[in-house]
Amino acid sequence: MTFDQIKLESIDIKDINSKFYTVLSVELGNTTIKSIITTTNIKNNKSYQLIKLVRLTRNIRRPKTDEDIFGHTIWDKPLSKEAIEDEISSIILESLSKISLTVDDLDFVVRSTGVVAISSLSHEIDVIIKALSDGCLNAGIKVSQMTAPFSLNNIPEHIRKHSFFNNIQFDGSVVSVKAPNTSGIAANEMEGELVTAGIKLASKMSSIDYRNPVISIDMGTTLAGQIIDDKKPYANMICNFVGLAGGIMDVILRGSDIINENESTIDVDFNENSHDLNMQLIHENTIKLHQFIDVMQVPKDVDEFGHVAVYQQHNSDTNVTLIGSQINNQEQIIETFSQLSRNYTKEELMIQVDDFYAYLIKRLIEKTIELGLFPQNAILGITGRSGITGNKPFLINSYLEDKVSQIIFVEDGLALGAVMMARCMNSLGNPIDPIGGSHKGICIMQQRIQLNNKN
Repeated sequence: MTFDQIKLESIDIKDINSKFYTVLSVELGNTTIKSIITTTNIKNNKSYQLIKLVRLTRNIRRPKTDEDIFGHTIWDKPLSKEAIEDEISSIILESLSKISLTVDDLDFVVRSTGVVAISSLSHEIDVIIKALSDGCLNAGIKVSQMTAPFSLNNIPEHIRKHSFFNNIQFDGSVVSVKAPNTSGIAANEMEGELVTAGIKLASKMSSIDYRNPVISIDMGTTLAGQIIDDKKPYANMICNFVGLAGGIMDVILRGSDIINENESTIDVDFNENSHDLNMQLIHENTIKLHQFIDVMQVPKDVDEFGHVAVYQQHNSDTNVTLIGSQINNQEQIIETFSQLSRNYTKEELMIQVDDFYAYLIKRLIEKTIELGLFPQNAILGITGRSGITGNKPFLINSYLEDKVSQIIFVEDGLALGAVMMARCMNSLGNPIDPIGGSHKGICIMQQRIQLNNKN
């Protein structure tokens, strides 16, 4: 098996020239808020990180007395539209200031959220999206920096010569994946779409050619990701992942009094020292814990799974399968973990967390195989705090060595997906070194143009 871990390199501001496309990604999640500015050399698809600013969602200011609390995160953090606006505006301005840039230096801004993946907030998605947009506007971002262009003249002048806007315009597909026919089968569908696109871009810094067919798994607080087939010129999403991921161990460690009630595993220092540990015992304990975790095809008659809102009953004609993970007995898994880890050292505790998540990914992959959804020769891409930190990549590799031939681990796949969303909206492709299309295949631009003309 081949596996690679990708972390973007930095670049000096003075080395950015007219070939670079600079995008700000601002993300509101259940655990963190991120403002990440990346720049990509359109000629060779190499991306660089200018800054990554991370804040904790739990530290968003409390709603004022005259503000409506429209919902809570899965950790019961109360949210108001105005509080979100203030936080988004603040983190954008701080990230720009730290690298001496202004909003005019940005070519595009993409907003995304994992907070919509909460069933109690499913009717308030518009409020969150509006708050993100208004937060950007309050920071000085122009509407034109957040929307698809209506003409070539709306694309930043320095990058126009790299755009294929006059040949093929944005049609909803992102990196050669067909836009869903329905209005959404799960609340986290866009998150999965961006993650898949982001891992594809990251693979340009790797020896792994992560192009269709692919599987993406985002192990953030909630689980997201997709399985993409190899249809041309537009591939189809055949599976969407939903449920809890990082949130599982957050619940367990809180319930076991290992971390405070408002903390998560992001507050724990993970290390990669697994020497002289009884890994056989760790594996056995992982399996004992997993008896309280469901990994399954999401039933058709539910409206949420693992805190993620799903809408299958409203989209009965969809061909997309949902695979989800959730805790089936919270009290029992906490009690079991407390007993098993009673005499653990900190190193043993951390490797237990890592092994738990590696085994969860093993179960997700096995479920796709069981349901006949695993495409032949598919490449696996993993991102998110509960999939790439500590010893997780090495444990995942050992669990999947007979099931997957190549795995790529990517930091901040969602932010890189924002870059790709922006590029697709502005028709910025690279036929010589394409990101879309099939593994080891040629550029699909001509096929897309022909299909577009036909339609």
